[in-house]
Amino acid sequence: MCVVHQYYIVFGGARHGDGAGHALHTGVWRGEYQKVCADILKILGQEPALADLTGGFVRVMLVGYPALYAFEVLKKLVQAESVTFPMAVLTGLGNVLHISLGYYLSQHTSLGYLGPAVALSLLEVAVFGGMLGYLLWWNPMHVAWCVEWGWPAAWSHVSQVFRFGVPGMLMMLIEWGAIEILTLVAGILPNHILTIGVNSILSSTLNLWYMPYFGLSVAATIRMGNLLGANKPEKAKRVMSLTLRLSFAFALVTASLLLLLSPILPRLVVNDVDIVARGSTALWFIAPLHIIDALNAACQGCFRAMGKQDVASGVNAAAFYLVGVPVAVLFGLYFKWSVEGLWSGFTLGSLSANFIYQFLLSRVDWAVVAQDAVDRE
Repeated sequence: MCVVHQYYIVFGGARHGDGAGHALHTGVWRGEYQKVCADILKILGQEPALADLTGGFVRVMLVGYPALYAFEVLKKLVQAESVTFPMAVLTGLGNVLHISLGYYLSQHTSLGYLGPAVALSLLEVAVFGGMLGYLLWWNPMHVAWCVEWGWPAAWSHVSQVFRFGVPGMLMMLIEWGAIEILTLVAGILPNHILTIGVNSILSSTLNLWYMPYFGLSVAATIRMGNLLGANKPEKAKRVMSLTLRLSFAFALVTASLLLLLSPILPRLVVNDVDIVARGSTALWFIAPLHIIDALNAACQGCFRAMGKQDVASGVNAAAFYLVGVPVAVLFGLYFKWSVEGLWSGFTLGSLSANFIYQFLLSRVDWAVVAQDAVDRE
């Protein structure tokens, strides 16, 4: 599993005032080129052989990141116009390409474990090319954007980039960084080869199961942002309520599916008998976390729509680094509950964040938030 990885976030506040005639979308990207990934992992006490393999994997992944950055920027601009279907098609086809090509390169060529990384880089270039083609020939919506090319126009929005983009980046970086800390801790547990394998099953499954709710969160951000920009606070509030209810209802279904498939899912990640057996039981420990994560994703989407990413970032920092990670280390290392203890402790951090999110959202003055959005337009 890639522990210290290339990280990027292209996220910010997006909203569209129906009477304003334009869309405002601010974003920020951040990249950390991990050319010294292997050395960092060794310093942090990880298995040297695994660290070297991870370093090679990450270096190959770097090739596709410029195209991915560009795709994400274009995607956010198109999403601000309430257009999402092209991205769904591109990413769906891209996943088919990634899985099929990754399997072929890893199983039938000399690339071996580097095959999926090569396939991922090719996927990122392909989806960027598809998005560019869509905007240039299929739906040239950029013609109506009235883009101003020049330093004065760019600098006039820098403050908004930092105001909305940086907190939005931190909101996700804080949470995902906490998960990576769990991975590092799993590498120093007794029988670390086994615990790293089990942890990779848990984190991979959790990330995969999280994706639909992340998409729902983005949809809520766009819809609520548009309504707030149009000064329709009551409709925005109803969208928030609907998003939370949908997330909870579907999370119960997907969590149940996760438990039903627990004997099968580990076999899709590794083929080691001991890791598969342990992973099948360990998956039960992340089912509650999955439900809470789905709700947290919805809450974060609501905060992004309101332009209050800084609030969500603060909640994540407090919940995960004052509760989640310390309790995870306590359960995993001190109480010797191994990787299951790590994720049980982390669940308490996620639950703490959800309690705070729900409390803050219940006290929102929607009329004031809508007026703030109109004033920013």
